[in-house]
Amino acid sequence: MKLVYSSRFLHHPGFPESPERLLAVRKFLAEKGIGKEFYVLPEKIREKDLLLVHAKQLLQELKERSASMLSTPDNPFQENTYETAKLSAGAALKAARIAGEEFAFSLGRPPGHHAGTNSFGGFCYLNNVAFAVRKVQREGLAEKVLIVDFDVHLGQGTQEIFSGDDSVFYLSLHQDTATIYPWRDFPARDKTTRLVPLQAGTGDRGYVEVFGAEAEEAVRKFEPHLLAVSAGFDIFHADLSVGAALGVESSETFRAVGERLASFGIPCFAVLEGGYDLKTLGENVFSFLRAFY
Repeated sequence: MKLVYSSRFLHHPGFPESPERLLAVRKFLAEKGIGKEFYVLPEKIREKDLLLVHAKQLLQELKERSASMLSTPDNPFQENTYETAKLSAGAALKAARIAGEEFAFSLGRPPGHHAGTNSFGGFCYLNNVAFAVRKVQREGLAEKVLIVDFDVHLGQGTQEIFSGDDSVFYLSLHQDTATIYPWRDFPARDKTTRLVPLQAGTGDRGYVEVFGAEAEEAVRKFEPHLLAVSAGFDIFHADLSVGAALGVESSETFRAVGERLASFGIPCFAVLEGGYDLKTLGENVFSFLRAFY
């Protein structure tokens, strides 16, 4: 197992999507014996590579907002924001390239699954998992990719980017969008998008059962060569700051999710999306990672 990380991720401000998230995870992992030998640096990427999934207009806006530090309510901008977002995309790419040999987890920020072709929001600037998937496809490292998104929020950006693309299957299990960001429905319009809205009080047992059944069905039907995971730990009950209401109360649920993914025997990588409760995030990430090493 490898963890992709850079201290430069700590330079980007924000709340609740804060630098302290990564510090909390690293501290907990170190206490569990996961030391520096597990860590590797992100890939350095070129701006033109981002055009694989994003419009030039979006990249220009992100650069201009970073230079002027013009923030939005959900997305703060500092002079380093665009470069840090690029680095987070590079971390996802590094994890994807490692996946052919061993499981890799991108411990990067800012997250990405709300960023669309020409849009940003919800703490996201560039779509890390989408970029990594498309880049390794273009490099011939994987043909068919299944993206499994278990963040509490729908990754409408990822859905949009791959809509109508039969080489990428997007499976999202998320809290009903009528009750949480992005606050509206984004209907699936093709056979390679599967959206599973979950209701308040689903609970640990219900979540694991639905996740297992949906993931197995997607793998059986799509037969992917690579699994890409948008790992959102904000399904946990303590993440009240973003409105989590699914009733997932056990850290072991994340281990069960990881074990189900690992059981398919398909090369796999994951990127950090949500998860904002600093007291529980480290343990939850550790529980997920235990399934892979």
